[in-house]
Amino acid sequence: MATSPADLVVLDVVTGDQRDSAWEIYQAAFDRLRVLAVQRHVMTRAEFDDVCSDSRVQKYLGIARSGQVCAFGSFTNDLSSMPLVSEEYYAHRWPEHHRAGRIWYIGCVGVHPDYRSSGIFSKMVGRMVQVVEQQGGVASIDICRHNEQELALPRLIGRLVDTVGAGAAVHRLDEQTYWAYEFPAPEGALV
Repeated sequence: MATSPADLVVLDVVTGDQRDSAWEIYQAAFDRLRVLAVQRHVMTRAEFDDVCSDSRVQKYLGIARSGQVCAFGSFTNDLSSMPLVSEEYYAHRWPEHHRAGRIWYIGCVGVHPDYRSSGIFSKMVGRMVQVVEQQGGVASIDICRHNEQELALPRLIGRLVDTVGAGAAVHRLDEQTYWAYEFPAPEGALV
């Protein structure tokens, strides 16, 4: 488990070996959600490549002392760059912030398991929060129930928000639940 601090780099586009390394980190950080969240929370490689190429989305890379990527995050105030985010929701809820381009969306923040105690998560989220705090506005993130209950991410991010931008109001925006109705196999059916 690496605990040495990592540097933070913010890029508009990620290419080449750095993109491949970021993809590996992304998978290591989020792969478990493939079986823990009903709605898909993990990008495909093509989607990841699109994000890395899209200059409307800032990419936050944690760089370990070895020079390797150890964390990846995405952050944008162009909500149209996020295909599953309802820009209309945000425009309706915060019309002035929307018109001024002051609604930010955190697409993801993932840290390789070996660097979870390095402080890079706090650096990444802290820098994102600073951007929003300096301009005024809203920062939003989607957190599945597993990450809320098991990792307490909303509380952790809330503490970081309080550290960087005291006075921010916290809003739970939406909640979606999934239900299943399972029927037993009829007698004699092949299982």
